[in-house]
Amino acid sequence: MVTSMDIQQSELAGPIPTTIGQLSGLKYLDLSENNLTGPIPRAIGQLRNLELLTLWKNNLSGTIPVAVTGLQRLSYLDLSENKLTGPIPWAIGSMSSLQFLTLWQNEITGGIPATIGKLLDLTYVDLGENSLTGPIPSTIGSMSSLKSLALWHNRLSGSIPATLGRLVDLSYLDLSVNNLSSSIPSTIGGMSSLKFLSVSWAMTWPVLLEYLTHLSVNSLDLYSNALSGTIPETIEKLTHLTRLVLQYNKLSGSIPDSISRLSKLKELNVTGTAVTCPPDFSSCVVKQKGSSAFCKICAAFCTSCIKPKPSSTEAVNTTTNSSSSSSSGGGGGGVSSSQPVSSASGSGSDLSVGAIAGIAVAAVTVLLLLCAAVLLCLMHVRRKNSKDLFDSIAASSCTEFSLKEVAAATNHWAKANRLGSGAFGDVYKGVCPRDGATVWAVKRARLINVDFQREVQQMAGKNHPNIVRLLGFVVGGSMRTRPEQILVYEFVPNGDLQHWIHSDTPLSLSLQQRLDILIGAAHGLAYLHSFGIVHRDIKPANILITSTMQAKIADFGLVRMEEGTTVASTRVMGTPGYVDLIYLKTSKATTATDVYSFGVLMLVVLSGRNPDFELGKERCHILSWAVSCLASGKTISLKDPRMDAPLDAVQRWAELAVRCTVQCSASRPSMEDVASELMSLRVDVVGKEELVAAVRVDEEVLEMRCVSETETDLDTELLSLASFLNEDLTDAATTPSTTAA
Repeated sequence: MVTSMDIQQSELAGPIPTTIGQLSGLKYLDLSENNLTGPIPRAIGQLRNLELLTLWKNNLSGTIPVAVTGLQRLSYLDLSENKLTGPIPWAIGSMSSLQFLTLWQNEITGGIPATIGKLLDLTYVDLGENSLTGPIPSTIGSMSSLKSLALWHNRLSGSIPATLGRLVDLSYLDLSVNNLSSSIPSTIGGMSSLKFLSVSWAMTWPVLLEYLTHLSVNSLDLYSNALSGTIPETIEKLTHLTRLVLQYNKLSGSIPDSISRLSKLKELNVTGTAVTCPPDFSSCVVKQKGSSAFCKICAAFCTSCIKPKPSSTEAVNTTTNSSSSSSSGGGGGGVSSSQPVSSASGSGSDLSVGAIAGIAVAAVTVLLLLCAAVLLCLMHVRRKNSKDLFDSIAASSCTEFSLKEVAAATNHWAKANRLGSGAFGDVYKGVCPRDGATVWAVKRARLINVDFQREVQQMAGKNHPNIVRLLGFVVGGSMRTRPEQILVYEFVPNGDLQHWIHSDTPLSLSLQQRLDILIGAAHGLAYLHSFGIVHRDIKPANILITSTMQAKIADFGLVRMEEGTTVASTRVMGTPGYVDLIYLKTSKATTATDVYSFGVLMLVVLSGRNPDFELGKERCHILSWAVSCLASGKTISLKDPRMDAPLDAVQRWAELAVRCTVQCSASRPSMEDVASELMSLRVDVVGKEELVAAVRVDEEVLEMRCVSETETDLDTELLSLASFLNEDLTDAATTPSTTAA
């Protein structure tokens, strides 16, 4: 049964065939970046198991079929960059599983349906660059999971609903280029997670900056919004601000002194206003266009620009020299009004300047001593907490690349460079354009993650031989392009464990190689767990193999556990067959969640089978099969026939795997313990490997030995566990879940 169809960038042309509706088992359908034409067939509505549908960047026309709204399992819908017309179906509110919706750059008309407010799991919405009209529905305020909302470049009118203030998780809001008829409501101050706000060319009423000073935004774009008066001193409350765009408003006056306290500000754009840059900031102005005062403020301007005004210094010196000259000449000239009374004579003036210089030198000396003391304290604290993962992050450990650089590295996302695709992203091979030699694996996300910056910080600090190293990242895109979130990893040249275990071409891994791979993966996972990080998607495809046949864990950093707690999520991450039953039922992930998945992985590597396979005429989960084999004395059946291994090694391997998957998560070993036991196993058997390879013992004889040797060793828990597993695991293997990108 076909469950996935990924035919993106394949030069497909013509209409989508209506027979596609016959693929009833389809879960993932990606036909993006082709030249498909005609309407979206209603037959797509027959794909009841569909979880992902992406048709972006084609030439599809017609309306969005109402039948699509009947796909109750659909979580990801991307129809952007087509020529779709007509309204958004009113029935969209029935798509209860939807988490990602993007329809941008089409020709969609009508209003935004109020029923969209029923989509409580929706986290990302982009309806930009269409012809939507009418008001923004107040029901959007009910979408409690919403993290990104883009309604830019439409014809929306009316007021911004006050209910938007309820969206405490919203981090991205773009309402630019619309025709909204009132200012931003005061309730917007309740959007505590907001990082990006753009209402440029959107308002016919002035924006009240005072309403925005309670936000923690990084980027604030108020381009052409009838702003008048001066930039308020309270702007200093926006302490997280890195970018402030005030272009083409009716603002005047000088940039307030309080802006010098915005230590993170990198760009201030006041082009097209009467705002001026004060002399204090002159050394930080990178570019000025005449009187428009386009200022880009340097990151450290609060230290480099706080200095005596040149005009004041010149006034003192000039006045002093003039007075002294007049007095000696007997002309009796008066003292300038700008000269202090105590400086009526030349000697008095010299003393004043000397005193000022002395005070300045003393102040600088004290400041340097204070800085040295603070630096020593920081060094002591850092040394004390050197084990803290996030303290280890340095600017040099992770580079921010430009979108242009990464696009060039991958030959502009060429199909030939694509290494693989997942439900929420693609991975491309590239070569670093800076040195022309370093090979990259570039992961380009389709689903925008608003916690991207936090996850980059988590991953940048990882320095372990069994963890794929993050080299850099890109945060790109603009109002006119798709948002971009890109991670640049080291390239691991030997494929993944999935390829080595399940490839159609027989790839023989020896006992030693399999143990080495598992030991490396166990060490890498134990390293993540030491920082409270749960992977949630341990499987062969996420274990990459180096040229020396060592393991490196990929796709980590998905969750960071708070101390003493578990991580709860609205949806279960992971891959069917590897997902812990407890996690599946509770949605709460712990390190024991990964231990369970690793136990299944161990059985897959041992047997060469998939986690869910056919045994006779029935479907069977690998764990229930392993427990049954151990309990019935058929241990040797668990061994991959392509691998030579002694019976005792198979026995110990399988029993350790089963212990990793026991129902009581507290009884599972830690990953550190698993790594230790695997190393012990390797030491015990690797010396016998040549003997096993040279003397092929018949498997039937080994099976007889297995029966006699294991009868007294098996715990009675295995027998009771077998019935439990037979009841639950087959269902778990087919339960829909989402693989993390």
